[in-house]
Amino acid sequence: MYSIQWLPFISSSSVDRPAPAKQPQLANNYHHALTPFDSFSAVRGLNSCTANGDLRLGSCIHTNIIKSGLYTNVFVANSLLDTYAKCGHIDDAAKLFDHMPDKTVVSWTSLMSGHCQRGAFDEVISIFWRMLETLQPNEYTLAVILQACAQKRDFKLVQVIHCYIIKTGFVMDAFLQNSLIDGYTKSGTLVAAEKLMKRLSCRNVVSWTSLLSGCVFNGRVEKALRFFVEMQEDGVSPNVITILSILQACSLVNERHVFQWVHGLVMKAKCRENVFVINSLVEMYSINGYFKEAFQVFCEFCFEGDGKYVSAETIATLVQHCSHSKCLKLGEQIHGYLFKHGFFACTILENSLIDMYSENERGDAAFQLFRKMSCRDIVSWNTMISCLVKGGNSYQALMLLSEAHGNGGYDMVYPDFVTILASIQACSSLASLQQGQVIHGYITRAGLICDTFVQNSLVDMYGKCGRLDLAEKVFFEEMPVRDLGSWNSLIAAYGINGNGTSALSTFQKLKNTGCYGPNAITFTSILSACAHKGLVAEGFEIFKSMKEEYSLEPGIEHFACMVDLLVRAGRLEEAEAFIHKMPIKQGPEVWGALLNGCGLFGKPDIAERAAKKLSCLEPKSKTWRVALSNVYARANRWEDAAMVRAEMRSEEQLHKEGGWSSVEVRGEAFQFMVGDTMHPEARMIYAVLNGIK
Repeated sequence: MYSIQWLPFISSSSVDRPAPAKQPQLANNYHHALTPFDSFSAVRGLNSCTANGDLRLGSCIHTNIIKSGLYTNVFVANSLLDTYAKCGHIDDAAKLFDHMPDKTVVSWTSLMSGHCQRGAFDEVISIFWRMLETLQPNEYTLAVILQACAQKRDFKLVQVIHCYIIKTGFVMDAFLQNSLIDGYTKSGTLVAAEKLMKRLSCRNVVSWTSLLSGCVFNGRVEKALRFFVEMQEDGVSPNVITILSILQACSLVNERHVFQWVHGLVMKAKCRENVFVINSLVEMYSINGYFKEAFQVFCEFCFEGDGKYVSAETIATLVQHCSHSKCLKLGEQIHGYLFKHGFFACTILENSLIDMYSENERGDAAFQLFRKMSCRDIVSWNTMISCLVKGGNSYQALMLLSEAHGNGGYDMVYPDFVTILASIQACSSLASLQQGQVIHGYITRAGLICDTFVQNSLVDMYGKCGRLDLAEKVFFEEMPVRDLGSWNSLIAAYGINGNGTSALSTFQKLKNTGCYGPNAITFTSILSACAHKGLVAEGFEIFKSMKEEYSLEPGIEHFACMVDLLVRAGRLEEAEAFIHKMPIKQGPEVWGALLNGCGLFGKPDIAERAAKKLSCLEPKSKTWRVALSNVYARANRWEDAAMVRAEMRSEEQLHKEGGWSSVEVRGEAFQFMVGDTMHPEARMIYAVLNGIK
């Protein structure tokens, strides 16, 4: 039989093949290159298909093999088996293996290697035991079985194979010695690997790298660094895989001088052109908080390199640091670089950029980027919804939640715990009871109600909506397991609704359970509850118990609650004296609480002293200026009130935004200001209001 001489043709992958319209010309070019289809050409063709991963062409060769009767040739059959196995079609390889009339050690090894490649390590071991019934393995077979044992972390089986290697005389084979070291280290037996390493007459870079990577794999990073030093003393130069292992070890050590040492070694070893090494180097610095060094490596590699780039995951780490450190300008520069070099569309990077803009209070840029995404995952939706909630746009966040839920079939995303928590927080901010109940119903149907964080958020949401009955129902009837956050949420719910007695009762129940001790948040909630109810004596007793009973140092928020407690009780002089006796630095929280109290009880002299302190602490704030103006107005000091207002108007940064309120009607929220006429039914609304008057 004759066939086209395909060797020049299959040297490139199938993706690069000419289009169908050009095939006649190709056939004409090869028309005179007909050669006999023999075992030699079949094997060469199959080897090329294996190298290129071109199973389609390999199947065509398989057809020719059957037609020509070469399927009985063991060399051809082994090559075909290897092609199917290495191209990921292990089932076809197994069928071919079962029908082979003659099986050699190469046949068994190819099948084992294919199963090992796809992670079926138990199947590899099973095939090996079957093989021993008829054939003796060679060094390559033993290397495959050792790899399977290493991945299974089966130390005893590694020992069995080691004994077999000694018995069969393969123990001096350098390739198998390295495989044994790798098997021992990955199965967690570093002592055995070290002993074997010391016995080696010739320790090469593979031996040292196997030992190093095994130490890192088992978390023995100090030992890995020690072996790396010994490797250099042994006169063995590291390769790329060695460098990658040692960079991973350095990331876990978190020692700056070690980072600099290995960085210099990378430059000296001329590994800087390797993409994987540069990615690991950037991640080593960034993960451990050395962002400046990480960015320097990134800039040097990306702007001075020859068209090579770090991975999307590594750049996402840099963008994430811009989020945490509030480096908006640097984040924007990275965004520009990504856009210029065609990194989009990439969901991982886009999600990181959305988070970066969100953390830097650029919700507009985050939303614009979100809308331009071609493919959004649940992280995209969660990040954007959380961004809107943090930015005070809770209503838009709920609209986006509705869009995500309705758009699940398009983006194939469905709300998860993070989505739900952000949405409940939005309902809490809006005090939107109806939307909150809808989400509560969805949570129940979706089976997410069992999560304690979700239940705590529901208690908090119902409390802020004024429905203590529903908050109590969730707490007492729907929560089989309660944590400290659960108790804190209920105490806070009672506090903001002025039910100080129930808050104190719940606080006492928490102490009686003995499961959890109150934390700083607990004391903030209970002290706030006492302030709203006017329980001065109880509040001071609880405040005193923080340090005496629970060894908790009161923070500025606790002192602010105590000032608020005294102020609401009309004891402003005591509140001012309490501030002056504070053992910690007086912050704007305590002086602001005192100033607000002056507005309730008309104490302009104390208000002026509080405002003087606030002018030093928050010189650009308009909040305390408005409060001071209101105190003057209450005391009929209109000229002083007008002077404060005039000062605010004169400075652009102090312009006060108009106050607005909102009302929810049939699940839709409406915002309005004083004298607002923007609503389409404004005339009817004012007619009803005038009728009430």
